[in-house]
Amino acid sequence: MLHRPPAPQVSRSPPPLHHPIPTHPHYAIPDPPATPLDAHSPHPKGQQGQQQGQQAGGYMRYTSSPMQPQAGFSPPPSYGGQQGYQPLGDMGGIGNMGMAGMSAPHMGNMGIPPTQQQSVQGMQMWGVNDATAAMGMQFGQSAMRAGQDYLDKNFSIHVPLPLIRHQFNVSNSYVLHKLRLLVFPWRHRPWARKPKQSDTGAQADGWQPPREDVNSPDLYIPTMALVTYILLSALQTGLQSRFHPEVLGVVASKALAVLLIEFLSIKLGCYLLNIQEHGQVMDLVAYGGYKFVGVIFTMLVGLLQLGRSVYWLTFLYAFCATAFFLLRSLRQVVLPDASAAPSNVTVTSAQRGRRIQFLFMIAVSQLLYMWILAWV
Repeated sequence: MLHRPPAPQVSRSPPPLHHPIPTHPHYAIPDPPATPLDAHSPHPKGQQGQQQGQQAGGYMRYTSSPMQPQAGFSPPPSYGGQQGYQPLGDMGGIGNMGMAGMSAPHMGNMGIPPTQQQSVQGMQMWGVNDATAAMGMQFGQSAMRAGQDYLDKNFSIHVPLPLIRHQFNVSNSYVLHKLRLLVFPWRHRPWARKPKQSDTGAQADGWQPPREDVNSPDLYIPTMALVTYILLSALQTGLQSRFHPEVLGVVASKALAVLLIEFLSIKLGCYLLNIQEHGQVMDLVAYGGYKFVGVIFTMLVGLLQLGRSVYWLTFLYAFCATAFFLLRSLRQVVLPDASAAPSNVTVTSAQRGRRIQFLFMIAVSQLLYMWILAWV
């Protein structure tokens, strides 16, 4: 049997790929139609808008004329190498002119106060455009008004602002007369406070402000005396080489603690003795703060180094003047006049005696309070 030789193996590899070569049709772009030049154009603005350029076959190309900058135009400065803000359109004359070129009446018409017009113009130097600056100013004003309204509505609930304003209604003549009364109270007459008078001349509810009545208590002198006492204590410790920053806090805490203890003790006594109070909280605080005037007078004498005997004599005089002043002033609180402040509570002779004893206890306790304050 004959055997055929095996057929040779033919390569099955794919034929090489040829990428098509793109061909573009030969299309000639026709020239625009020839337009004869009209030397007698009825539109003079067209002649002003002609641009000298390429002209082919009598065809003239027309372009719009460039925008001419208006008078008063000042482009905003660039910031950080970037082009500044370019206003679009007329915007009533504001977009082309900008806030920097506007006058004060224009800004006033936009609702910007005169005091803030310079601030708006100065913001442009930092790359802030006109609209952002004006909006920021209006937003800040709205926030401030909202915060003020919130404080007026909520702060006045917890703090009696009308009473505080009444206590600080003082004048220069009142302050000088009151200081003289605190140092030399022996010959002062009268001690009764003046009630308010209505427009018809009748007696109204309440008392005259300190500006009108020297016998009326105030908070201005106690506040200034407290601050002066703290600074004078720091000076005294500095002269004695004992000053450190904690002295200010320690002295202020001690002074406030003395005032708080005295106020609570008087309130407790008024409660136990059934003493009617009609808005006298601020009055009690003011009366308690008058002792700082005598303490300051004593400390000034101590700084002069006139001797221990002179210092203690000054301290005793300041104590007696403060005690006598409180005896005469607090009598209107502890033993009010029935004709000046009518009340439904009848004070018996026994209750009157206990109130007088309580009044003397308040006066004598000033010796302890003033000694604690004078010792720094």
